[in-house]
Amino acid sequence: MKTLISILGAGNYRETIYQFEGIKEKTDYVLSIIEKAVNPDEIIIIGTDKSRWELADKKVKNYQKILIPFGKNYNEFWKIFETLTALDVESKDIYLDLTHGFRSIPIFISTVMNFFEKVKNAHIKGIYYGMFEVESDIKPVVDLMPILEINRWIDGYTIFKEYGDSRKISSLLYEKLSSLPAEERKELSALNSLPKVLEKSSKAFGFTALQMYEKSLRDIVDVSSKVKEVPNDLKAVEFLIDEINKISDDFKNIEKEWEKQLKLAKIYFDKNRYSQSLTTLREALLTYILEENEIDWKDTKKRENILGNLISEDIENLKKNKQPVFFPKDLLQLIDSVRELRNKTNHGFIGRNSKEEEIKKAVEKLEDYLNKAQIILKMNKTQIKKMKNFIE
Repeated sequence: MKTLISILGAGNYRETIYQFEGIKEKTDYVLSIIEKAVNPDEIIIIGTDKSRWELADKKVKNYQKILIPFGKNYNEFWKIFETLTALDVESKDIYLDLTHGFRSIPIFISTVMNFFEKVKNAHIKGIYYGMFEVESDIKPVVDLMPILEINRWIDGYTIFKEYGDSRKISSLLYEKLSSLPAEERKELSALNSLPKVLEKSSKAFGFTALQMYEKSLRDIVDVSSKVKEVPNDLKAVEFLIDEINKISDDFKNIEKEWEKQLKLAKIYFDKNRYSQSLTTLREALLTYILEENEIDWKDTKKRENILGNLISEDIENLKKNKQPVFFPKDLLQLIDSVRELRNKTNHGFIGRNSKEEEIKKAVEKLEDYLNKAQIILKMNKTQIKKMKNFIE
């Protein structure tokens, strides 16, 4: 369903010739020409009690009248927001006319459009402005959709930056590429594969699949290096590519697998993915022991069974106030602390003694464990290498 939303002010609108999508017409109210081009199912006109409602009544046959305050203060802006967000726009195609908007209302309305998209699943199809100010006999009606598109790219980049999720930008890129003519899309062949590798990267990151995640970063860098020129309306993707290049370079410069896993654990923590951070930290500790002893760190039997038994035995020694036999004491204590916190989080903090304060403490503990791991793993390299015979 198409909904055309227009803002009506109190100005003295003068007749001029407007042109929009092949339609040329002399009018003092640009909504009349936009209505013909869009052919909406319904029209909503927003204005104050001082707006030129007689003009709307004359030029538009059927419309829904929405009264809002002038927006002179903080409370009035929130009243406008409350009024507009109550509009029935769920899953509809929205076309917006800002031409006769007054003061800051057009800026405010464009923000509401963002709300319609994200919260009410509306589809913004056009944001129009009749350029009465241009020095020509025929005034063009321009589409301001690039403003909304830029906001979408910013949202996608922010989501990636904050949470490591590249699906939004992948979706935007795919949508944009799909809308291009076949010939133009063919010229951007390198970009065409980018949405898929971005999607893979996001899934690998979501599943804590380090090797797949690292490979996907390399794939993104490889694809982006083949892109010779990015069109203006896709320029925003360059910010994402630059960020991924930095992350990929960071991993590329790390030789040891346990160091990569430890770095990923820190990345997960910084992006508020605490359970994944904890899981990755635990894996990094096990990988460290095996890799520093030149043992295949992917060997599941040695990771879980042999190391597990040695760790359990040494933890029992600690509980009996005995010195650990196999592991440096500080490393063993860290492994045990991580295990205990991981068990708690894996069970959703369910238990009689679980309180809200525990979540805050858990985050603080995890950050402390990550910092300790950076120090402890570097300090114990010599001692840990003596374990090979016990593990083999």
